[in-house]
Amino acid sequence: MIKIHLNKKIFWIISFFIIISNTILTFYTYQQIGDNTKTRVLSRAVSLKDYFTSMSYVYQQQFINSGIDINESTIGFLPAHASTLISDKFSEISKYDISIKNVTNKPRNPNNIADDFELKAIEYFKNNPKIESKIEQTTENGKEVFHYVTPLIIDGYCMSCHGKKEDAPQFIQNRYNSAYNYDLNDVLGVTSIKIPIEDIEKVAIKNFYKAAAFNWFIVLILLVIIYFSVEKLTTKEVKQKILLQDEVRKKTIVLQEQNTQLEVANKKQKQLFSILKTVANCNQVLITARDIDELIQGTVTSIYSNSAFSAVKILAVENDKLVVKAFVGLDSEPTILDYEKVAFENNSFIKLSSSDDNINEDCREKIKNSNIGEMYIAPLRKNSHSNEAIGVLSICTTKTDGLSKEEQDMINELSGDIGFAMNSFYQKDAINQLSFYDPLTYLANQQLFEHHLELSLIQSAKHLQYGAILFLDFDNFKNVNDIVDKNSVDEILKEISKRLTKKANIASLIARHSGDKFLILLENISQDESRSAMIVKNIALQIQEITKEPFIIDGNSIYLTCSIGVTLFLENSPTHNLLDKAEYAMMTAKRDGKNTIRFYNESLQKMTKQKSQMLQYLKESILKNELYLNYQKQFDKDENVVGVEALMRWNHPILGSVSPAEFIPIAEESGVIKEIGAFVLESATNQLLLWQSDEIKKEWRISVNVSPLQFRDNDFVDKLKKLITSKNIDPLKLRIELTEGVLIENKEQAIGKINDLKDFGISTSIDDFGTGYSNLSYLKNLKIDELKIDQSFVFGLNQNSSDKAIVRTIIMFAEEFNFEVIAEGVETKEQFEILKELGCNYFQGFFLARPCKVEEL
Repeated sequence: MIKIHLNKKIFWIISFFIIISNTILTFYTYQQIGDNTKTRVLSRAVSLKDYFTSMSYVYQQQFINSGIDINESTIGFLPAHASTLISDKFSEISKYDISIKNVTNKPRNPNNIADDFELKAIEYFKNNPKIESKIEQTTENGKEVFHYVTPLIIDGYCMSCHGKKEDAPQFIQNRYNSAYNYDLNDVLGVTSIKIPIEDIEKVAIKNFYKAAAFNWFIVLILLVIIYFSVEKLTTKEVKQKILLQDEVRKKTIVLQEQNTQLEVANKKQKQLFSILKTVANCNQVLITARDIDELIQGTVTSIYSNSAFSAVKILAVENDKLVVKAFVGLDSEPTILDYEKVAFENNSFIKLSSSDDNINEDCREKIKNSNIGEMYIAPLRKNSHSNEAIGVLSICTTKTDGLSKEEQDMINELSGDIGFAMNSFYQKDAINQLSFYDPLTYLANQQLFEHHLELSLIQSAKHLQYGAILFLDFDNFKNVNDIVDKNSVDEILKEISKRLTKKANIASLIARHSGDKFLILLENISQDESRSAMIVKNIALQIQEITKEPFIIDGNSIYLTCSIGVTLFLENSPTHNLLDKAEYAMMTAKRDGKNTIRFYNESLQKMTKQKSQMLQYLKESILKNELYLNYQKQFDKDENVVGVEALMRWNHPILGSVSPAEFIPIAEESGVIKEIGAFVLESATNQLLLWQSDEIKKEWRISVNVSPLQFRDNDFVDKLKKLITSKNIDPLKLRIELTEGVLIENKEQAIGKINDLKDFGISTSIDDFGTGYSNLSYLKNLKIDELKIDQSFVFGLNQNSSDKAIVRTIIMFAEEFNFEVIAEGVETKEQFEILKELGCNYFQGFFLARPCKVEEL
């Protein structure tokens, strides 16, 4: 019956589509009646036009060639009259009321006058000479008609009657006064054909109905044939179907019995395959894991993904204690069960179920509440022959009948693979610890730091983010080595590493470089260099705070400070270059007073090289006596010379004349300034000795600049006294110029030395007064003789009221304590006069005298 119904449905579907298709075709054909009618009308109109035009043309030629004399009796033979007569006769005998006529706007025969449509057509063809016809649907006498027109064009035969009037036949001239003066190809009028629509449409509709009736008759016959064909096929197939169903029913019973057996076997096979797939996934994790935590967590997750397991746990030994490393499944917190401890201690496989008599009541209750069928606990061994376990794999299954023997063997084998992989990581970590970590502080060593730095450089260049290296060195750590034993030093280094790790928690890596030197790597700071520098500086300041608290060793407090060198990086540069730069910046921090922070840059490196070269040249010049003194006179307010200042000069054969502003700072940094200072004092005292025999210059005093480094020497005063005494010169003729910084750094020592010099007779001047750390409260207690106003104040005297006020204050202060005041850098007469008005008594500068050699004084 199913087949019968199906075949009937197919028949009705086919019938439906055939009927719909024929309906659409019929409707479409009906819609085309109008277009077909217009096409037929146009075709008929063109045929009539061609026939009428041909006939008119032949008649016209015959008429003209006949030479018939036109008079009242023969006027009907004229083409215009003859065509009208023919048109009238055609209209009379036309079955469909079709009319055809030549009409014009200038008719000689009144019957040939054009109507409105035809007049418009004449104008249209005149304006569009390339158009050959025009058709429109119009209404005439209440009937719809197709009005078809084509232009009448003047040709050579027409010119005899429609050319110039004087050229026309005499009878034409006498009878007609219009339709002259045409040229060849002019539009004389139109051939007008009117075809009624109604009769033609009736014929078209009649034909449509005939065709439609025939089509539907054919469709009906076709449907009948299809129906009986389907009916015959259906009956035959139904009989075959009944026989086939009986055969299938018998075989189905046999197959169902076989299928039941296969399902049981397939279920076991699927379970076994599922466990095998889980083991394979776990082995993939064991192979690809990058660290032991990833290995353990990945293995637990892979096992738990198998729906046969409701809980998975891995335990491992940490610090000689069994702990849970990973756990998934069940809602309770992971705990270490007694049976897991037993499996670990005995290095043996344990299987538990809720029906076991040897499990305690709490455990039995948990198994039942969690719907656990069985629980398997397997030891994790280094290898299959190991007598000790390194952990435990614990698995719970919800299968009521538990795992088969084959499945349990797979779990046991998997536990062996996990233990082997874990042991490999333990060994790898041990090797890695020895290779890339400092054994004392457990921080990364320099090798690991450089490896991370290489990766960081690549990322920095890729993302255009600045990174930084901080090079730390603890100041005077050697002293700690001298104070405490090696074990105590190690404890301090360990404590330093702990404090660094805690304080520099945003660092990408902290490493021990060597000894008391440490490295810190910062990444992805900022894309802006200045902002990066500020961030790094703040971090460095925070790191320095780790030394605020003392390091307690054996009850003793040890205080340390830290110098930090910093280099920023953005490009992929060699790592050793960056480390060298960071170390150089750290050394700069130490030279600048320690416990400070310094950044490295290329200009600093270039300047350092230049300074190193200049220092070498300076040392050679000292040995070769290439240094010499110039002297600049000092005057009182009456412009009398009262003394000179000894000024160091250096003219090198390669560098040329080198400014003191360049080589004096280098000499002070390197300590060479002591040798230069000794040379200046030696030269100045020799000059005083020579001037003792000069009537004028024997009254002059020589002022000598003494560097802070030279003045700090404990035996400076003794050496100077010995020098003056050995040459038997008046100590009053020598004045020592010191900067304010010397007085601040070690106040008590400085005061003692100045007082000793004063008692001996050597006067003292404070150079560049007002620019340093002037402290009036102790200056008044110093036995100094002179304050020297810095040239920066003198320069702005006539421009800046503040400078003028400062100079006035210095002079008033000096007067109060009986100090002499000398102004340096006096370069104009205006400055000279202002200084005198303010009360200054001594002067030095280009306005009064330039520095010169001794023989030019």
